[in-house]
Amino acid sequence: MCGLVGLVAAHGAPPPDPAKLRLAALALRRRGPDGSDVLIRGCAGFAHTRLSIIDLDGGAQPMANEDGTVWTVYNGEIWNFEPLRRELVEAGHRFATRCDTEVLVHGYEEWGDGMVARLDGMFAFALWDERRERLLLARDRIGKKPLYVSRSSDGLAFGSDARSIHLATGRAPRLNEEHLAEFLFQRYVGAPRTLFCGIERLPPAHLLTFDRERVSVRRYWALPTDSGEERIDSLELRALLREAVRKRLMSDVPLGVLLSGGVDSAAVLGLMKEAGAGRVETFTIGFDDPIFDERPLARITAEHFGSNHHEVVVGPDDFIDALPRLAWLRDEPIAEPAEIPMLLLAEFAAQSVKVVLSGEGGDELFGGYPKYRAELVLSLPTGLPAVLARGLAAIAARRPSHRQLTRAIGTMSIHDQLLRWASWFRSFSVEELSAILAPRLADQAAPDRLTAPLGSLLAPYANIDAPRRMLLGDLQTYLPDNMLLRGDHVLMGASLEGRMPLLDREIVEQVVRAPASQRVGLRTSKKVLREALHDLIPVKILDGPKRGFPVPVARFLLEGRGRVVKEITLSERALDRGLFDAQALRQLVETAGTRATDSQLQLFTLASLELWLRTNVDELRSDPPLSLQELAEPNELASSSLARASANASTR
Repeated sequence: MCGLVGLVAAHGAPPPDPAKLRLAALALRRRGPDGSDVLIRGCAGFAHTRLSIIDLDGGAQPMANEDGTVWTVYNGEIWNFEPLRRELVEAGHRFATRCDTEVLVHGYEEWGDGMVARLDGMFAFALWDERRERLLLARDRIGKKPLYVSRSSDGLAFGSDARSIHLATGRAPRLNEEHLAEFLFQRYVGAPRTLFCGIERLPPAHLLTFDRERVSVRRYWALPTDSGEERIDSLELRALLREAVRKRLMSDVPLGVLLSGGVDSAAVLGLMKEAGAGRVETFTIGFDDPIFDERPLARITAEHFGSNHHEVVVGPDDFIDALPRLAWLRDEPIAEPAEIPMLLLAEFAAQSVKVVLSGEGGDELFGGYPKYRAELVLSLPTGLPAVLARGLAAIAARRPSHRQLTRAIGTMSIHDQLLRWASWFRSFSVEELSAILAPRLADQAAPDRLTAPLGSLLAPYANIDAPRRMLLGDLQTYLPDNMLLRGDHVLMGASLEGRMPLLDREIVEQVVRAPASQRVGLRTSKKVLREALHDLIPVKILDGPKRGFPVPVARFLLEGRGRVVKEITLSERALDRGLFDAQALRQLVETAGTRATDSQLQLFTLASLELWLRTNVDELRSDPPLSLQELAEPNELASSSLARASANASTR
């Protein structure tokens, strides 16, 4: 894993500034603390930071072919680089390293842009053809590795994050208000859009070429759009899973597993043992509240497979202290409270290993979220969905950790299918958004505008039945634009590489053709996955319910030091941005925790937006802030201190 940034000047524009590229590389050093270099080749400039995983001594970048006419900077892993290397050697190419990076430059010489379709891996890279003065950018099929681009009259800039582009170009960041409602609604902004003016994300499975004049973007891989279904055999799936894990054991450094209490990460650990891995390091995070704590279940899995298990507990102070650091690490605002314990777990694991495997993607591919079963309920005879909704409401009243149930009840009542699908993971409803946004931005909350990106993406799949279409939508939106993006920035912020075997190309291509009924049932989720793993995973884990990653965000934000979050969200500096109706914002923030809606998640979303603006838009920093004190105004801290003192006095 690595960090990359670069620029190619347009005809007549000045060449890249090496000093700015060095500054951009400095800000990327968490993505690659083991080495860094800057290269200027006339109108093109590149910088790279390296996290050494394969060929520790010989994989420095930027890397060239034999005569220095093709150069690359690259982030990722190519699982099939060894057979590709053998094929290229037979064709007469000479390799100078054992690193998978070198396959890119020789592969381009041999196959041109067609090289990308031959790659099996997770990757984002830039390749410079000096003879043709042509830049090629590419991103992997599922979107595991990010790549940002910016086009201006001076040329084209690219980077592993938006910050590196701003630093390399010298352009100040600006908030793109046009996509604010999209973020507040669904907790992420879909590619190619971002919350920065003038910067886009290259979508997964896409190539971009730039010849110093024209930009061309095209897709090189797509999920099938025909309505045909092919049931997948559980034994065949088991073999695919085993092979996917085996490929991801490729490393010259120690490996670990991020272990939750669920099926997906337990499967990864078990399959690692099946594939011949020795003693594996496993890492779990927990809370002191048993409702939210997954450590007991993770211990069952760790003991079953004999891993060297590590645990870390997150408390309120840990949560608050990590907020400003994570706000800086993220290219766009924090989408989910679970990102903070994920960062703390990554920092903890990075003390022992450089690479971790995880079960990321299992829910979107195999139908793990309860919303898929809820959609099945909606197809039942009239009256039954209402009975179930009343049952869910009763459960939600008894279980404070199950705020999702309250949201589910409201979501199931949305009749428009596209709006309902887009609403399952929302922070704000359409009505709430219309009320809280400033009048000049309120039209962004129109339902047809909020659902347009999903509708456009799903248009080619109109002939596929609704349950499969819903799964395909999440696999191409929520997964790459939220889950994988935040996972990359959080793990790489701790200098830790993440590998996701459940999202192996062959597994995805097979499973997406399977009928939804093989994945989702009224009583269980991930049906075919559980069948494939029935003799591998401990029964208590295999038969357990879907838990997600619940975080006691209400206690962390509404008590103790967390109260400063409210002060920052309602500060003069925040209100002066003019993004929200001030009265509606005050009412929402001040009543957070007292309403039966997702008020804590809404508070967290709003606070995260403001902290992100302070760390990524108001100023351009090459280092993260060390504390909230660095970001908060004196009056905000004083107000929070008075509030704490008043609360303490009232309890004495």
